Amino acid sequence: MNTVLISISITLFCSFAFLFCHHFKYGTRIQDLENEVGDCFGSNNYITSNDVNSNNNYPFGFIGVFLISVSVFLYLMLGRYQDLDLAMADYNVDYLLVADINKGQKLAEKNPDDPLVLLGLAQSYIDGGLYKDAIETLDQLLVINSENTEALGLKASSMYYRDGRVISMDTSLVIARALTLHHEELNTRLLIANDAYLNGNYQKAIDNWNIVLTNKVQVFNSDAINFAIEKSKQKLTQVDFD
Repeated sequence: MNTVLISISITLFCSFAFLFCHHFKYGTRIQDLENEVGDCFGSNNYITSNDVNSNNNYPFGFIGVFLISVSVFLYLMLGRYQDLDLAMADYNVDYLLVADINKGQKLAEKNPDDPLVLLGLAQSYIDGGLYKDAIETLDQLLVINSENTEALGLKASSMYYRDGRVISMDTSLVIARALTLHHEELNTRLLIANDAYLNGNYQKAIDNWNIVLTNKVQVFNSDAINFAIEKSKQKLTQVDFD
């Protein structure tokens, strides 16, 4: 059972038990006190429990209603316990990405000529979908090192997504430059393969993914590449069969 519901139930039970005991002691004390007063003044009229209860103005009922109302209000504010039991934690990681970007920007301000710092900042921009900022950062890096093939590959990818998944003439020139310097450049080959797959050119996608597998310089997930190749082969077989 939901811990919120259990907590509310236990709190209500303890509160009512406390109030009931207090109410009982209050009535008993009043009865004893009034009988003592009667004895002092020589009265023969003794107060019974029924008389005390009928004249007891202790706001027991009002307090009970108040506690129930507050509990219901808190329960509604927290939400239905069924929903809380079934709810999945929503870990929003956008703030982590923003933190990475802010950190990268500060590092770039302190180290404007460091290719690794600029490359990391550009990757953070890409992860956040800020392709224009990524391209500007990569251009800054390419001024320092015009033959940085990883920067060229990331720039081509950023231009591709900035333009709505279209390989424009400018993007083609960046791709050609990157592949001239490094035939197996990871980001560039993945860009070509993914674009070919999305456009139904499965053989071209397979060819470029196979080239990626020969890359001995950059780190990548070979299992994911092999899975993509097998999936493309299945698509290619279906096309040939049709």
